[in-house]
Amino acid sequence: MNWSALDRLLDKYYSGDTSREEVEQLLEYLGQPGLPGQYEEDRLLLQSLYGDEAAPGPSPDFNNRILNAIDDYEAEKKLSRAKRQLYAVVSAAASVLIIISIWFTVGRENSFEDTYSDPQLAYNETVEILYTVSANLNRGREEMDNLDALVTTKERLQKVPEAGNVIKDDLEQLKYLGKSMKMLGITDKDNNK
Repeated sequence: MNWSALDRLLDKYYSGDTSREEVEQLLEYLGQPGLPGQYEEDRLLLQSLYGDEAAPGPSPDFNNRILNAIDDYEAEKKLSRAKRQLYAVVSAAASVLIIISIWFTVGRENSFEDTYSDPQLAYNETVEILYTVSANLNRGREEMDNLDALVTTKERLQKVPEAGNVIKDDLEQLKYLGKSMKMLGITDKDNNK
């Protein structure tokens, strides 16, 4: 096979100057057995473009899927339109409620009338209420004292890890002492004598 003719046809093809007959001849060359590996990519490209393999058709349910997607989109569009209308109605109702509440709160004058007839009775009632409030505040303060005890306990517990680190360091030093004793040949029996 004359591979230089194939090279010339490929150059002509990639520059866009081939005729229909030359493309068919090129496909024939590339379809021959014993084609060098350097032409493999060209063969795959041209066979995919001009090969006999037909493009796969759509799946059998393709039309149904398209129609269902369109129906879903239209349903979503209707739903979003309904949401916008509902939002407008709720906004209008909220605005009306705000206006009515402002009318009733600002529109009326606050008029304080005399609520007692006997000043001594009013004074006694006021003092009784103030004592009740004071007692409740004192009871709450007693609970705060319990919280102080919790805080001091927490502070003490935070010191425990620090003590653990000291103990750990001391144990490390004892470990080195034990290794030194072994190296020197000193045993516990020697120390107990």
